[in-house]
Amino acid sequence: MNRQATQTVIARVVSVVAGLAVLNACATSFDMTGERIALPGPEWGVVIGSVLVQPEEGAVARDTYEFEMVQIQPGDPDGVRPYAQEYHLTAKSGEERVFVSRLRPGHYLIRSFRKTSIAGLGGDLGLIFSAEPGEVRYVGRVHVEVPRRLSKGKDYRFSVDNVRAETLTEVARQYPELAQAAVDGPVKARPVTSQE
Repeated sequence: MNRQATQTVIARVVSVVAGLAVLNACATSFDMTGERIALPGPEWGVVIGSVLVQPEEGAVARDTYEFEMVQIQPGDPDGVRPYAQEYHLTAKSGEERVFVSRLRPGHYLIRSFRKTSIAGLGGDLGLIFSAEPGEVRYVGRVHVEVPRRLSKGKDYRFSVDNVRAETLTEVARQYPELAQAAVDGPVKARPVTSQE
């Protein structure tokens, strides 16, 4: 390959990497509280829930964590295609973060969480929920317990708790119609597929 061809290839690779970085940076906020959200019609669904990151005793309080969500499709179960809609949600440790989200109908993956101050510290969650057309769903509270030193592959535990009454009471202050219409549609762990 001559020098000009090599430079062209390098320029294209840099362009693709930059484009992917821009797409990744364009993730939409998952919490749409504060926006005007009415009862959904057939083109939308609404999900209500919360996240809570709880550090073990002795861990630094007030760290911030980011949860990454993505809409998934049958041919793209991990939401890695370039046009997969990505979302993020930030939460402070020790504080429950309630969210209300208006979403296109379909299945969504809560892919992972990470500490925002240090790259690479966090873990995979693999939790699935769905937004149904014309429906308001309470999906539960994703409760993550983190050790003092959190890193990929370390012991962190997570569960989905039903704290419906408390969450919907809080949501009803701003969205009484949504809170009243909510039905249960809890987050579930993604089924484990055997690798052969």
